Amino acid sequence: MNSKNYNWFLSAVAVVLTLAVLAGGQMVWQRFTVVQPMDKLLQGVDGVTKSSWEEGKKDDVVQIYITLTKAKDFARTYGTIHDGAKRILGTRPFKINITDTRTAELEQFYYHTHYLLQEAVFTGNFAAMDEKIRKLSSEAGISSQVYVETKMVYVKFAKDTSEMYVVLTR
Repeated sequence: MNSKNYNWFLSAVAVVLTLAVLAGGQMVWQRFTVVQPMDKLLQGVDGVTKSSWEEGKKDDVVQIYITLTKAKDFARTYGTIHDGAKRILGTRPFKINITDTRTAELEQFYYHTHYLLQEAVFTGNFAAMDEKIRKLSSEAGISSQVYVETKMVYVKFAKDTSEMYVVLTR
């Protein structure tokens, strides 16, 4: 090929256009396979009053932020978000960050019962833990719900209009 007849300008334009089309396709794919499904997932979950998420760079952990208020079934709410995010994000790691309406009193009660929860996670004696937490929460005027699943323990403490949600890994 004769370099005098070769049009370098048209080649450069072709390369730039190709890159632009590929980048645009990537953005459209991202929007329809990740952004819209994640937004839709977070909007329709019981107890979620506010939600957002940050994707970061390709290898970063996706941060999912949810604000919970009056979640009737905390384990189901968390599980719906976790399973949906896993389905949408595939192998990308993610972390669910929960904001609630906890008070100092609820936090203190959690710290008081934390050892019971951790002991039950370690020993598997959840019946004794549940009995002790129910007794302590009744004495403190705090409503407590503890859900135990194969890999997680979900804890909800509530008093008046304040609520505290905690997820423990087994």
